[in-house]
Amino acid sequence: MPGIARIITGEIFHTRLTQATDAAQPVLGAWHCAAKHAVLMAASPQFLGALLLAGAAGLIAMYVMVLLSRVNAPSSGSRIAKITRWLKRALSRERPGDANISAALEREMARAALRSSPCAFLMVDSRGALAKHFNLRAVFPNLMLPDGADALKLLTQISEDGIDFAAAHRRAVEGGQSSYTIPASEKFLVRENQDRYFRFTFSPAPVAGAAGCVARIEDISEMKDFEVRSEESRGFLRNIIVQAPTSMCVFNAEGTAILANQAHLRLFRVTDEQHIGHYNIFRDKSYRAEGLFPEIQRAFHGQVVNVPSMHFRFPREGGEEIIEVKGILFPLLNARDEVTNVVMMLQDMTGQRKAESAARYLEEYNRRILGSMGAGVRVIDADLAIEYANDYMRKNLDRAPGKPCYDFLERSAPCEPCFVRQAISGGGIISGEVCTPSERWFSYVASPVKKPDGKVSAVGVIRDITETKRLQQQMIQQEKMSAIGLLASGIAHEINNPLGVISTFAQLLADKAGDPRELKQCAEVINRNVDNCKRIVQSLLSFSRVEPAKMGAANLNDCVHDAFLLTGAAIRKAGIELVQKLDDRPLALEGDRVQMQQVIVNLIINAVQAMPGGGTLGVSTGRELTPSGAAMLFIRVADNGCGMSPEVAARAMEPFFSTKKAERGTGLGLSLCKSIIEKHGGKITFKTEEGKGTIFTVTLPEPARQPAETVKTAT
Repeated sequence: MPGIARIITGEIFHTRLTQATDAAQPVLGAWHCAAKHAVLMAASPQFLGALLLAGAAGLIAMYVMVLLSRVNAPSSGSRIAKITRWLKRALSRERPGDANISAALEREMARAALRSSPCAFLMVDSRGALAKHFNLRAVFPNLMLPDGADALKLLTQISEDGIDFAAAHRRAVEGGQSSYTIPASEKFLVRENQDRYFRFTFSPAPVAGAAGCVARIEDISEMKDFEVRSEESRGFLRNIIVQAPTSMCVFNAEGTAILANQAHLRLFRVTDEQHIGHYNIFRDKSYRAEGLFPEIQRAFHGQVVNVPSMHFRFPREGGEEIIEVKGILFPLLNARDEVTNVVMMLQDMTGQRKAESAARYLEEYNRRILGSMGAGVRVIDADLAIEYANDYMRKNLDRAPGKPCYDFLERSAPCEPCFVRQAISGGGIISGEVCTPSERWFSYVASPVKKPDGKVSAVGVIRDITETKRLQQQMIQQEKMSAIGLLASGIAHEINNPLGVISTFAQLLADKAGDPRELKQCAEVINRNVDNCKRIVQSLLSFSRVEPAKMGAANLNDCVHDAFLLTGAAIRKAGIELVQKLDDRPLALEGDRVQMQQVIVNLIINAVQAMPGGGTLGVSTGRELTPSGAAMLFIRVADNGCGMSPEVAARAMEPFFSTKKAERGTGLGLSLCKSIIEKHGGKITFKTEEGKGTIFTVTLPEPARQPAETVKTAT
C-alpha cells in the first residue's frame, strides 16, 4: 500500500496539491495541520532546504552543549547534566514504534489526498481486471463498480469513439506510459447537449505484488472548453487583423513576422511569401536610422509604444520611393504576463502629407491671388469683426489694424444700412457704392458664406473707385456738353424769340409814354418773356453744372417739363409732332432731379435724331404695378423713326457704341442713362423694330410713403 500510495499521490500532486491537503482535514483529526504542512513541504524545495539547515543547526547546538558539559564537569545531579544525558539517549537510539507511526501517517495522507482529488484512479492487474478504484464517484457520481470488474470494458464504454484500451494497458504493464484525450459517450454526459472530455493516463504500478497499471481519469471539459474558446478568440483576432483596412503585422517574441494583412503587404510592397517568416523588425535599419530602436525594444518588453512619424525608403527605377507612417505597437501577454507576440498597427501618412502639402500650397497660392487683386477682400462676421483681410486691403484701405470694418470709411459707427448684415440676413448678394467724408468713393459687393461650424459670415470685395467716379463725372459732363451743343441752335432760338418780343415792347413803351393802361400791358409782356428767358437759362445752367448727385424728393413730371424746355425747339425744328400723356397727379420719387432731366433729354434727342424726316414723338408718365404687386413710376419715350437692327439693339447700351457721326454724339448717352437709372434703383428697357420705331421705358421705385390706393395702371 505505501508504494501504491506514493505512485497515486505523485499523480495527484500533478493536478491540485493544495485542494488535496485542504480536504484531508476531517480524516487526520489532530494531525490535520501537520499533514497539510507536510504536503506543502513536499511541493516546496525552498522549505525543504530551510528544514535541513534548521536541523543541522540544532544538531550543532546540542553537540556544543555536550562539549560544554564535559568541560565544566557538572555534578551528576545538576540540571545541565540531566538535559545532556537525555539528549545523548535521544541521539543514540530510536524510540520504539516510530516507523509504524510514519507509515500510518503516510497512508492517512494518501487517502485524504485521493478523496480530495478531482481525478479517479483505477488499479488494474495484468489481466485487465479492476483490483481497486479510488475517488471514482468524484468523476462518475452514479457509477457503481465492484472489484474484479472488467476495467478495460468500462473505459471503452466511457469513450464516445469506442477506443480499445488494451494496447495502452499492455504498454503500461510492460513499464510504458500513454495518454488519451477523448470525448465522453452520451451515457456519461452530465448535462444534455454539453460535451464532456476526459484524459486517460496509463502508468505502470504493482498490483498485489505483480505487474499492473494505474489508470487516471481526469475530467478536462472545462480545459477543453477554454481551449475551444481560446482558439475561437485567436481565429477572431486573426480575422480582424487580416480584414482590417489598416496595416497590421504580428511578430513573435524574436521579432519575426508571423502574420500580416493585405494592407501591410501593400504598404511595404512585398508578398506574403517574402514577408512572413523572413522579415525581422530588429534587423530593419529604418528604425535604427530614425532613433526608434529603443522604442521597439520597449514593446517587446511589455509596454505599449507609439511610433511617431517615420519614413521607409524603397528603391525604384530612377530613384527611390519614400513613404511616411505612424502607428502603435502593443504586446500580447500570456497568463504569466510574458510577451508572446507584438502587434504593430501602422497608418500610411504619405497621402495625407501630400494632401496637406497641396493644401498649404493652395492656401498660399490663393493668398497670393487675393493679395494681387486690385481690390480689398475681407471676411466679416455678424458682429462686424474682421476674420480675414487680404494684403491689398491691409496695405491700401485699412487705416489701422484691429479696427472695426467701417473704420476705413471714416466712420465711428456702423453704416446704415449695413451691407454686411444685409448680406448675412438676406442670404443674397448686396452691392453698391459709398462715399466717405473726405470724398473717397468705394464700391462694394457683399455675399454670405457659410462656415464649417454652421455660422454665416460675409465676404466683401471693396474697390476704391474715386478716380473712376471722377472720370465718370467728366464723361457725364462731356455728354451734357454734347447734348447742349446739339441743342444750342434751338436754345438760342428759344431765347432769341423772347428777346425780340422784349425789344419790340420796349419801343412801344417809349412811344406810348402817356397812356398808363398801354404802358402796363407792355410791361406785362416784357416780364413774361423775361421769365421765359430766365427759365431757359436756369434749366441750361442746371443741366450743365458740374456737381455730385444730390438725392432728394422730386416730381417726375417736373423733370419732363425741364427736359422740354431744352428740347422743345429741336423738336419743332425737326417737324416732329409731340404727344404728351403725363399723369395728372404728382409722381413723387427719391432721386436727383438734374440726373433724371439728363436721362429724359438723352432719350428725346435720340428719338429726334431717329426721325430726320419728321414723325411723332410720344412722351407719357404714370404708375403701374409689377407682377409682385409693387408700385413703380414709369416714363415712356416712343418714336416712329428708323428703329434699330437686332445687331445694333444688342449693343445699344454699351459705352462708346454709336451709329452716329462723331460730331453728333459720344456713344455714352444710353450707357449713362442706364447707369443713372440703376443707381436710382430702377431699370431702363426698350423695344425696337427696324423701320418702325423704338419705345424706351424707364421704371423707378415709388417711395414707400406713397399711399397704395393711389396706384393705378397706366394705359
